[in-house]
Amino acid sequence: MNKMIKSSLALSILAMLSTTAQASAEQWQGYYKGQCEVISPARGTLYQFPMSLEIGASVDNKADWIVTYGEGARKNVRNYSLLTLNENLGHYAIDENNGVVIDQYLLNDEFLSLFEVGSTKLQVSYKLDSNGTIDVNMNTFSFDPIRESKVGHVVVSNYQGNTQQRCKLFKW
Repeated sequence: MNKMIKSSLALSILAMLSTTAQASAEQWQGYYKGQCEVISPARGTLYQFPMSLEIGASVDNKADWIVTYGEGARKNVRNYSLLTLNENLGHYAIDENNGVVIDQYLLNDEFLSLFEVGSTKLQVSYKLDSNGTIDVNMNTFSFDPIRESKVGHVVVSNYQGNTQQRCKLFKW
């Protein structure tokens, strides 16, 4: 038990140190554009497409977070908002402005979220690199576990990885 308390304390201290060194949400502002690819474990790269992300200035804890997939006739614009819920805890959310709000956390210059849509689990990250680019990764997993193990009262569940959307966006 004492070992668990020490481990928890060490992790808490590391978390506090990492949040003080990260970029603020304001440093993310700008227009980013690049290429994405969707990858399957079984078939490799399935397809590629352009993506852009526009992050506006925050006014009253709300900023534009506009994601555009594709170009021309295939252009799909998603007018989302980035909400600042608790900047000290790095707690933000993407409001899709249709009733869906996805919580995300800013940890070490990376917005992270984990959520479910239908029968799929999604893990999404937007990482601001020191060179000003943003790496976007969206990993999808099966909803139901493919394996479970039990050690004492702890259950460990594993999920099948289905696809990864990987993007590299450059600031314009």
